[in-house]
Amino acid sequence: MNRRIRNISYLLMVLSLFPILNGCNQEDDVIEIFTGKTWKLSRLTTENSSEPFLPNLWNNETDYNNSIEALNREGTFTLTFTGTEVNGEIIGTLAEATGIRATTSGTWHVDGKTRSLTISARVNGSETDPLARAFIAAIENVYKYEGDVNTLTLYYHEGQQTRIMGFTPL
Repeated sequence: MNRRIRNISYLLMVLSLFPILNGCNQEDDVIEIFTGKTWKLSRLTTENSSEPFLPNLWNNETDYNNSIEALNREGTFTLTFTGTEVNGEIIGTLAEATGIRATTSGTWHVDGKTRSLTISARVNGSETDPLARAFIAAIENVYKYEGDVNTLTLYYHEGQQTRIMGFTPL
């Protein structure tokens, strides 16, 4: 009986080492997160805010309603990433954002370990809608991301404030 208990104890000890020896990969699968889908804006607000949009973004209710109507249209307020992984390095060949009248197009670089993200893009066109202007300006100032294949949060600075854009896949 003692020998059986000892053997079970050894077996449990060896099994408990598997998670330690196996390790845990803390690096995101950025190709899976970013590419192969179109992301749709769902919020643009200050970090830790429960509000979906920045306060005081609109001057009046008509402007707010027009922005929300445009946000709900197909093909607006979207973000797509194209890239490949080569020898463990992510080559972000194209990042495209579409507002209402303006678009951005450029390259991107992401680090799955630190979750840093930079988008170097050129803006084509201009926006008159307050939400669309904020969206296009934010794309140029992204520095970090959080998320997975179901949700994506991009962090950006505007002045001294940290702000976020939330996205869901289409």
